[in-house]
Amino acid sequence: MSVYNRKEKTMECLDICHSEIESFRSRNEYEFNIFLTEDNCTDGTAEAIAETYPDVKILHGDGNLFWNRGMIKAWNEAVKSSPDFYLWLNDDTMIFKGALSVLLETSSYLKHRAIVVGTAADSSGKLSYGGKNRSDRIIVPDKEIPVSCYTFNGNLVLVPSSVYRKLGTMDIIYSHSFGDFDYGIRADKAGITSVVAPGILARCDRNPGFPKWRDASLPLNERYAAIMSPKGRPFKEQFIYDCRYKNILWAAGHFMSLNMKVLFPKK
Repeated sequence: MSVYNRKEKTMECLDICHSEIESFRSRNEYEFNIFLTEDNCTDGTAEAIAETYPDVKILHGDGNLFWNRGMIKAWNEAVKSSPDFYLWLNDDTMIFKGALSVLLETSSYLKHRAIVVGTAADSSGKLSYGGKNRSDRIIVPDKEIPVSCYTFNGNLVLVPSSVYRKLGTMDIIYSHSFGDFDYGIRADKAGITSVVAPGILARCDRNPGFPKWRDASLPLNERYAAIMSPKGRPFKEQFIYDCRYKNILWAAGHFMSLNMKVLFPKK
């Protein structure tokens, strides 16, 4: 996990996780260790976790890691214990009862050679995060069988150690976004299957708001600062991702398109 200044959500997420983990421990099926990067939180998140869940291994950032690099930091620490699986989980993604069992059973069905993605829905029941097809649309999960996907959001993802040995962690070239989608594309190119597990396994609302870099009420320099920020569309990261996803000509065209949207915002 990689967290920053969302103490209430982080604690709720960890509460649910520990409840699920205890059910496994009581059956002597699996052991779990939680590795969490807090990126220099200022709202008491790290202190609350340490007090409530002293078993969580907390790693500390300097405030500049953001999601992708925070996840890599936690993952690199988890690797030292040579686990059989790595589970990505966002702190705003509240897993449902039995979700971990579904992920692990799906992995077993595929002989622990595939990436298994959990689907989340928002408070209204609309799909919010999960596996994506090549048109960047969320795949509706089947109720009973896994469905293949091209790439995925990183909210709830199970990566077997066999996949890690081939792909490693996410690419550190990305700061916040892109790392999860890029990992899926790298897996596809390496001949590794990614699937959406059966059913909706978690609740997670999409992040609201209109991008600042498309807000005409802001001056141009602020719009460019917003798009170049880690949570925007930093051009270098976007270009690398587009080259991997499409090709260099498409990436160049997208670069021009993004600049036009900043220069001439509609809203």
